[in-house]
Amino acid sequence: MAPLWPLGLTRILYGYLWWQQSGWKVPSDDFGRKSGGGLWYWVQQQIQYPTVAAHKDFLVNVMIPNWTFFGWMALITETFIGATLILGLGTRLGSLVAIGMAANITIGILSVPHEWGWTYTMLIMFPVLFLLTDAGRSFGVDAFLVPPLDRAAAGGSRLAQLIRWLV
Repeated sequence: MAPLWPLGLTRILYGYLWWQQSGWKVPSDDFGRKSGGGLWYWVQQQIQYPTVAAHKDFLVNVMIPNWTFFGWMALITETFIGATLILGLGTRLGSLVAIGMAANITIGILSVPHEWGWTYTMLIMFPVLFLLTDAGRSFGVDAFLVPPLDRAAAGGSRLAQLIRWLV
């Protein structure tokens, strides 16, 4: 069996990527709307170069009219992904959220000129690996949570079984 430490290190670095990317979702700039940069710029690129018409329609008719709410959701979601994966705490839950966020970004950005599609493929595939493995058990808090959760799950606790799957 291969050691888990390379997977744990990859998880931490991938989590740091999300943490770092959450840093340019700036609430004081209304998430880029005031300056024309940040999240606002990239959403405008997705609207200008749509990959899927329904995604563009969602951006124009739902996201833009509710900009500040969605800006906060992007910031909170990316910060959550970063924190869970850096700490290895609820790694599978963080991975599920990362897959959803990365898929959303990928659908929106693939047709934007000069974007490299393989970047977004990797953005999706790393959390798939973390979801399907024990990535949180190397350099992660999940390693400490698993034994007591296993004992509780063996005793019939459905909540422990659910939480156990998320770590």
